[in-house]
Amino acid sequence: METSSSTYKKQTLGLASLIFFVVAAASPLTGLVGAMPIAILEGNGAGISGIYIISGLILLIFSVGFIAMSRYIKNAGAFYSYISAGMGIKMGVTGLALAILSYVSIQIAIAAIFGLFTQIFFQEYLGFNLPWWVYTVLMLGVVCWLGIAKIEIGSRVLGILMLLEVGIAVLIAAIVVVKQGSVGALDLKPFTPSVVFNGNVGMALVFTVAAFIGFEATAIYAEECRDPERNVPVATVIAALIIMGFFAFCSWGMIQAYGSDHVQKVVADNPELFVFNIAESALGSWSVILINILLITSLFAATQSFHNNISRYFYVMARDGIFLPKLAKLHPTKDTPYISSICQTIFMIGLTVILALLGQDPLIDIFTWGSAITTMSILLLEILVSISVILYFRRRSELNIPHWKARYAPFLAAILMSVVLYLVTMNLDILSGIKTKVIYLVPILVFGSAIAGYLYAVILIRFFPSGMSKLNRVVEEA
Repeated sequence: METSSSTYKKQTLGLASLIFFVVAAASPLTGLVGAMPIAILEGNGAGISGIYIISGLILLIFSVGFIAMSRYIKNAGAFYSYISAGMGIKMGVTGLALAILSYVSIQIAIAAIFGLFTQIFFQEYLGFNLPWWVYTVLMLGVVCWLGIAKIEIGSRVLGILMLLEVGIAVLIAAIVVVKQGSVGALDLKPFTPSVVFNGNVGMALVFTVAAFIGFEATAIYAEECRDPERNVPVATVIAALIIMGFFAFCSWGMIQAYGSDHVQKVVADNPELFVFNIAESALGSWSVILINILLITSLFAATQSFHNNISRYFYVMARDGIFLPKLAKLHPTKDTPYISSICQTIFMIGLTVILALLGQDPLIDIFTWGSAITTMSILLLEILVSISVILYFRRRSELNIPHWKARYAPFLAAILMSVVLYLVTMNLDILSGIKTKVIYLVPILVFGSAIAGYLYAVILIRFFPSGMSKLNRVVEEA
């Protein structure tokens, strides 16, 4: 029987907190300022707004099976637990290896550019300069404290920051739409098939699907939320709709400033300033400063969310007997996995310092590589989860889950995710910005990590049968 030191305190999170964690992980403002202009330029131009909707629909199709399974699997391991329940412990540990790789990669990527943008902001507006990695290390320390202090504090901070960054972006887009609409010049071409499916649609999908990274966060908190059977499914759908609506509306609104026929050329002239120029025109120069601040806070919020995800994965690994047992210890008063939080923070700080000493650029090197690794890992995880849903409910026909939830939607999701994964792999040089063949080491790392996870499970079964027996009981009880 588990002791109180390794069991989460129940019913501490509400519906709003779950939604905040997912949307914050998507880092909306970062995706809009950084990824959206590149998606326009390298992808399908003005049709990017329609592609955001298509990507959202793909995730919603995936969520059908995901939600159906969430009613029976209430475990902080999320994807790991789902894959274990459907495909067995070995594949579950495979999924766990992929999940950890993806979240570590995206956290170091986000933390690095946080340091870069903070360095630029303080140098430009306050006149003093410190190395980017100093800001990153300080931020990681604050994130660790918030993660330990109590999860409600983290969700409250994330919620405020998320509302601010979403609000300023929506306001800018709305002002442009109202301005263009007042003279009868609204352009609906970004949603028409001829524009949406023009240009490099595959490249556009790569960037838009990446906007939904962190989608599983609702299930990660299933053990900590109130009424998980209701809140996890509802939060999953609402978060996906918010992310889809935000990017579709804001991209469409900003395209109105130049029109579908000219926006790609405008972006090509200066992609990094595309959103800032529109903001200055719509609201004035003060908005540029505000967006810079909110961009920094957006990166902080995303780091906080990924930190919490990683902590809970380590917690589950330790609790289920496949990693260091001490990581399963919870704070005596806060009921958070504080040992896990501290250990992963030490690791991230060490990795940051090493990369800085090696002269790695936070944007060109760390962020691009981290993003590429994460996108591939998450897509592969979602494919495995979709397959697991089908297998899980096939063995449990007595549950009487409708076939469209238990078979058809997960099968379609697996096919669609496989197509997107293929497109990501074929366009890694554009996605990462690295134009040499060395970028194709990323698929080797991703699939190699999956194989390593499987082999690790085989070793556990061979040499630590008691630990594996516990894991099997966890899956059976779930």
